[in-house]
Amino acid sequence: MRYILVIVCLFISLACSNPEKVPKDIIPKEKMEKVLWDMMLADRYSSQFLVRDSAKINVKEETFKLYDQVFQVHRISKDEFIKSYKYYLNRPDLNKVMFDSLSARGSRARDTLYKRSQKKLS
Repeated sequence: MRYILVIVCLFISLACSNPEKVPKDIIPKEKMEKVLWDMMLADRYSSQFLVRDSAKINVKEETFKLYDQVFQVHRISKDEFIKSYKYYLNRPDLNKVMFDSLSARGSRARDTLYKRSQKKLS
């Protein structure tokens, strides 16, 4: 009887826990979203501008320098980022929400730029 009671209590405690709560050693979802946004901007800068100077510079090395700057801005380490990124990849429920939010943010930024360019042409 005790074993059944312990098992029931265990299931109740697990059922009542917040499924979106991340472990303490993982970057919180909101912060991770900001880090990923900045990482995407750094990657885009690298692919659009640094590639033009690829005869003069090592693009891969410069891209990693940009990533390090993102880590410094957000006060995280590369290892923390990698560990958190892997965690979110293994949590499709959280991952989908985060990447949907990033996609919406990108769409808003694109729309804003498009509207500005249309105003300049008018």
